Amino acid sequence: MRKIAVVVALLVGVGAWAQAPVAVVNGEPISREELDRATRLSEIVFTLYQEYPEFTQALLMSEEGKAFLARYEREVLDRLILRKLQLQEARARGIAADEEQVTEEVDRTIQQIMAYYGLSADDLAQILAMQGMTVDDFRAEIAQQVREKLVLDALKRAVRDEAVVSEEEIAAFYEKNLESFTGEDGSPKPLDEVREDIITQLLPSKREAYWSQWLKDLRANADVVINL
Repeated sequence: MRKIAVVVALLVGVGAWAQAPVAVVNGEPISREELDRATRLSEIVFTLYQEYPEFTQALLMSEEGKAFLARYEREVLDRLILRKLQLQEARARGIAADEEQVTEEVDRTIQQIMAYYGLSADDLAQILAMQGMTVDDFRAEIAQQVREKLVLDALKRAVRDEAVVSEEEIAAFYEKNLESFTGEDGSPKPLDEVREDIITQLLPSKREAYWSQWLKDLRANADVVINL
């Protein structure tokens, strides 16, 4: 009975807020349902309770436990906010997934799932039906995940490609590493001769730093209202 009470209390608490957006990002809401799917807290707590009921009760009922769960929720929400901002930016740039590639990825994913669990097409359909889903529903869910990943990957590539290595950085690297640019006679090669090699060495870290700063700026300049 205590187990049921704890789980019901958790689910009721979540359900009470199910219709209220937990955040609004540049006018677009993030729903409680979306956050719950991302945190998987109900599933985590239920599984944890089956093995460690006293610990789970302390986690749910103590102020420290509640604070930990709230902090976890907020961290997941922050990731969802940043993801939504990136999707908005990709849309603004006209970046879209290749639907043929989406279909190929969905087919590959479903085949991998069926092979891993030894399922036939009928088996998969029956399992999904028990969860209130059709195969088409399942395909659509996977397709959305694949589509978003392709878009986000394309956005990251586009942003990283904006990074450039300045002449000052090239010159500084050259001066600091002269011993790496010597000719057969032991004298340093001219900077113009090794410029492209230096750019090749500096560009990966430059792109990563540019991407990290771009994400920070994207978040800082966004209109975000958080309702947690």
